[in-house]
Amino acid sequence: MMRVMRHRLLWLLPATALLWPVSATAQFYDLDGVYRCLTAPDAACEEGLRERPEPPPAPPAPPPPPTLDQVIAKVKGRTVDQRDVKVLEQHAAAGEGRAVEVLAWCKLNGIGMAQSPVDAYWLYRRAADLGVAHARANQIAVYKTRLTPDQRQQVLTRENAQ
Repeated sequence: MMRVMRHRLLWLLPATALLWPVSATAQFYDLDGVYRCLTAPDAACEEGLRERPEPPPAPPAPPPPPTLDQVIAKVKGRTVDQRDVKVLEQHAAAGEGRAVEVLAWCKLNGIGMAQSPVDAYWLYRRAADLGVAHARANQIAVYKTRLTPDQRQQVLTRENAQ
């Protein structure tokens, strides 16, 4: 057992001797040097600063959300994306009648979302309750021309429950 330990120890000494010069030349973080550079900078401090890599540039800021007018222009052009739909939904949730009416139009025609005449019917009703001109007429038109008989029954059942 002693022979095996002696053999392992003899192997470790040359390996340590080989690594000694590498570790002796390594530079370690020196707080005294940093403090000296802060209090009395000299040429060596300036050189150390020049060798420092540039920090990466800050990521670009995300573009601001579109305005309601910009979203409405996109609805007219039928180029609405999910971000625009989210803006419409936020304005509608805040009780803006114009946004509710545009959201109803999008639901009715499947612009930027799945087509749903029943949802459009209820959104037009909400827009009418918010005072949007012609919203009640649009709600009636959706009922008469776009809802199937089953959907009409569904709407009437919900209307009577309210």
